[in-house]
Formats: sequence, C-alpha cells, structure tokens
Amino acid sequence: MNTLRREMGALGWIVRTVTFGLVAAAVYKELQLPADKRTWHGRLFDFVPYDFRIPTPRKLMNAFWNPDSTNIFSEQPFGVGWTINVGALLPTVRGLIGAGETPTGTKPRRSSRAKAA
Repeated sequence: MNTLRREMGALGWIVRTVTFGLVAAAVYKELQLPADKRTWHGRLFDFVPYDFRIPTPRKLMNAFWNPDSTNIFSEQPFGVGWTINVGALLPTVRGLIGAGETPTGTKPRRSSRAKAA
C-alpha cells in the first residue's frame, strides 16, 4: 500500500509539472505576439488546446455536459488540455454495463458445455 501511495504521489507530481509547463508555454506563446494580436486561445504544438478567456456558462456546459457530441474528451473551457464530457460518456458506460445483461436484467447463465470445458 505504501508503494502504491508513493507511485501515485510521483504520478501526481509529473502531471502537475507537465500542466505547469504547458500553462507557461501557452502564456509565453501569447506574450510573444504583439498586444493587438493576442487571442489567449489556441493550440500548443498544434495538439494541446489552451484557452485563457473567461468562459461563458454555455461554454462550461458544452465542455462538461454535451450529450449531442460523440467526443468523450472536449477542450477545457479555461486552461490547458482536455476535460471529460460526461454527457457523451454516460451512454457509453450504460452500453458497456448493459452488454453483460439479458433483457430481464439478470446475468446470462453458462451453458453446461461451458462448465465442462
């Protein structure tokens, strides 16, 4: 248990360090532009999204709860990286949970042939 705690602590340190580095890189990228060209949103390395504009309530909802989207990961409404779109994730989880059940709601029984094997 102590080893797991230590490993999780190390993983947390790595995640925090990478996140801080990405935020610093995004701010640096914006500050390199002339003041009238700064948008405070874009992509780092053409991959990692960032947005430092104040999010609207609609933007927050679309990031965290958008069942109309098929993307489970959406861009952060404020900051660097991605967030989980719970509205798209729930149907997927329900489908996975429901895949092992019969229509009556019970788990399927193994046949006698499967028991003998």
